Amino acid sequence: MNEHANHVEFQHIGLRGYSDRPSAAPGETVRFHLSAEEAGTCRVDLVRLIHGDTNPAGPGFREEVIDCPVNGHYPIAPQRTQFGSYAEIDDHGTAVGSAGLTLHAFINASLPHHSQQAILSRWAADRSCGWTLGIEQGRLTARLGDGAGVTAKIVSDRALFAGVWYSVTVVFDPDSATLRLTQRCVLNRVNSVFGPVVPLDSDSTVEAPCHIRPADACTPVLIGGNAESATLSGRTWVTDIFNGKVDSPSLYGRALPEVAITALSGGNVPTDPSALAAWDFSACSHSDEIRDVTDHGLHGRCINQPERAVTGWNWDSSEENFRHAPHQYGAIHFHEDSLDDCRWIPNIELTIPHSLPSDCYALRVRCRDAVDHIPLFVLPPKGTATADILFLIPTCTYLAYANWQIKPALPARQGAPGRTYVLHDFDVELNIHTRDYGLSLYDTYADGRIVKYSSWRRPIVNMRPMHRHREFAAPWGFSADLYLVDWLNAEGLGFDVATDHDLIEQGAELLSRYRVVITGTHPEYYTSSMIDAWEDYLANGGRGMYLGGNGMYWVSSLHPEKPWVVEVRKGESGTTRNRTTPGENYHSTSGERGGLWRYRNRAPQKVWGTGHSAFGFDSCSYYVQLPDAREPSVEWIFEGVDPTERIGDFGLIGAGAAGFEVDKYDLKLGTPPHTMLLASSTAHTRNYLLATEEMSVARPAIHGVEHPSVRGDITYFTTAHGGGMFSTSSIAWCGSLSSNRYDNNVARITGNVLRRFVDPAPLPDVVPLQP
Repeated sequence: MNEHANHVEFQHIGLRGYSDRPSAAPGETVRFHLSAEEAGTCRVDLVRLIHGDTNPAGPGFREEVIDCPVNGHYPIAPQRTQFGSYAEIDDHGTAVGSAGLTLHAFINASLPHHSQQAILSRWAADRSCGWTLGIEQGRLTARLGDGAGVTAKIVSDRALFAGVWYSVTVVFDPDSATLRLTQRCVLNRVNSVFGPVVPLDSDSTVEAPCHIRPADACTPVLIGGNAESATLSGRTWVTDIFNGKVDSPSLYGRALPEVAITALSGGNVPTDPSALAAWDFSACSHSDEIRDVTDHGLHGRCINQPERAVTGWNWDSSEENFRHAPHQYGAIHFHEDSLDDCRWIPNIELTIPHSLPSDCYALRVRCRDAVDHIPLFVLPPKGTATADILFLIPTCTYLAYANWQIKPALPARQGAPGRTYVLHDFDVELNIHTRDYGLSLYDTYADGRIVKYSSWRRPIVNMRPMHRHREFAAPWGFSADLYLVDWLNAEGLGFDVATDHDLIEQGAELLSRYRVVITGTHPEYYTSSMIDAWEDYLANGGRGMYLGGNGMYWVSSLHPEKPWVVEVRKGESGTTRNRTTPGENYHSTSGERGGLWRYRNRAPQKVWGTGHSAFGFDSCSYYVQLPDAREPSVEWIFEGVDPTERIGDFGLIGAGAAGFEVDKYDLKLGTPPHTMLLASSTAHTRNYLLATEEMSVARPAIHGVEHPSVRGDITYFTTAHGGGMFSTSSIAWCGSLSSNRYDNNVARITGNVLRRFVDPAPLPDVVPLQP
C-alpha cells in the first residue's frame, strides 16, 4: 500500500492459493492450488507462523522458514474458476429433443430482470445448438438451435414477478412445426413474496412457428445454466446462471397434450411413455445428488452448493422441518455467485514429514512482488499427543467469516462501530472482485439471499497471518490466534494443534490425550459433536481454557460428503442481520434446527461457564477483580497480581484485554452453580451494546455506560475427576499477552492457570455442590 499526498493507492492481489484441507498428520498429503494473473515462476517455502501482527508496539511479524522438500521454484499460471450453482445430468444423448420435446418446471425467479439466465437446458452457446429455457429482460424465453446457425426463439408476453412461483412449460411439436411457452402463477398464501390479495396479471401462453429441430449440443442437461460449449476433457463450463428456485423439473420426448400440461401445473406427474426424466429434489438433500424418479435413472449432481432443503412451490407453512413434509421442500435455490470449490488443478503436493512438529504453518508463495501465505495446521502423529497442551484451532469460525465482503452500504455502516473503518488491500480486492473468492456467511448473494454455506477450497484472503480487521483495525480470527501461538513460544510451553474439523472427526478421544485444551480468540461456530466432545472431556477430568469471546454460539454442521463445506442457518434470533428465510431453518446437511445453541438448551454457559452478552468495536477495556478472586481455593490464579490491579488495561487489540465481543456468567443459562466469578470488565463505551438475545424487548439504555450486562466475566469452576474450566470471555484477551515484553497481568494469569492445569496434581475444590 503506497501512501501519496492526497490519497492511498491499494495494491491488487495478483497471486492466490488454497489447500484442499485445513490440517494433516505426518505421512498425509496436502495439495495446494495456486493461480497467478500471469504465467511465470513462483518461489515456495514452508514457514512456521509465530506472530502475525505488524504493529510496532508488539513483537512484529514472525515466521520461520522450515527446511522441507517442498521448498523450491514452481511454474504458476492463471486458473479459471467456475462460479455459480447448477445441476448437471449426463443424459447419454437421450434428451436431444429432435423428435419432439416438453419441458416443465416450477420456478421462482429472484432476479428476473438481472441478466440473461438459463433454467433448464441442453445447449451449447458457442454453436447455438440444442434447446434452452431461460429468462431475458425479465421474460421467459425458449430457444432451439440446429447447430448450423439457425435458431427458433419464443418470448413470453408477460414479465415475471420476482419471488413468485410459476408453473412453466415449453412444448416443441415437430408435427405442427410450433414452439409453445406457457407460464401460470401458482401463488398460494405463503409460498411467494405476495399473497392472494395481489391481482397478478402474469399468466400467459405464446406460440410461434418453428421449422427447425434441435441438434445434439453434446452437453449434459443443465438445471440452472447454459453450457458455453460442448463438454471437453470431462468438464463443462457453465454460464447464464439462474438466480432463484427450481422445483420438480421434468422432460418428455414428445409434445404432450394440453391435458397432461394441466396436470403438470397442478403438481401431478402424468404417466407417459415419453417421459425422459423427472427429478425429485427433496430426495438426497443432504448431498449433491439429484434423483430421477423415472425408470431411466438420469440422476445428476449439484455443482457449487446450491441451497437445498428450501421451501417449494406448494409449501403451505404447516410444517417447517423438511424431513416431516419432503413433498413441500422439492426446490433447489441456485445462485450466480455461489462457490464450494474453485476446482483448480493442484500445483504442489506436500506429504507431511514425520519429523515436522505439530504447529501452525503456511506455504509461503512469492511471485514477482506478490506474496501469499496459505495456512496449514500440522497435527501430531495419528492417535498420539506430543505435548500436554492442545491448541484447538477454530476452523469452522474461520470458514464462517471467509472472505467477508465490504458492501456498497459501507458509508451507512461506518457510524455503527463508533470509529472510521481502516481498509486494507484485501478489503478493496474483495469488494472489486467479489465473485473471485466466494462469499462468507455474513454476506448475501446477488439476489439478496443470505449465504448458508462456506468452503475451505478457495483462496481465503482474510485468513492470512497479517490480516487486520477493518472495523477495529487490529488482527482478528486467524491472525489474532497467532498472539497465543507467540506467547506459548515465548513462555516455552510446548503444544500440539488440532482443528475443529479434527474434533468433529475424532470427538472427545482427541481431547482426552491432553491435560489442557485451550481455545482460540473467537470459537463462535460449533457443531453438536464438538459440544459433546467438550462436555465429555471436562466431565471426565479434562481441563479447559476458553481464551476468547462469543464462543459456541451458532449451530453449525459440516457437509457429510464435503467436509470442507460448513452450513449455518441463523434462525429468527441472535446478534445478526442474517435471518433465515421462513420455513428454511433446518440444515440440509444434518437435518438439525439452526440458530443459537442457547435455544436448543445447549448454551455455552453450560460448558465454558460464560456465554455471549455484548459487543462493540471502538475500543477495549479492562477487568476489575471481584471478591471470589480472593478465595483461598482460587488465589493461585492471581499469584503475582495485586488485588487492586486493573487486569488488561493495555493491549494490541483496542488497547485493552476486554472487548469486541464479550461473554458473561449466567446461572439461568446453565453456568455451573459452583462457578467462581473472579473478575468482570467495566468502563465500556456507549458503542458497546447488549446482544440481541439478551433483550426481551427493544429499549434504551442497552449500552456499555448504563447496562450492567454489557461486560465480560472471568470465571473458573472445577469438574469431576480433577477437571477444571477457566474462561476469560473476550476476543481481545490474547492481544494483551505480549505487552511489556510478556510481563503483564494478562500473561501472568494465563500462565498461572495453564501451568497449574498441566500439573496432574488434583485441583483445590472450589465449593461443594449443594442445591
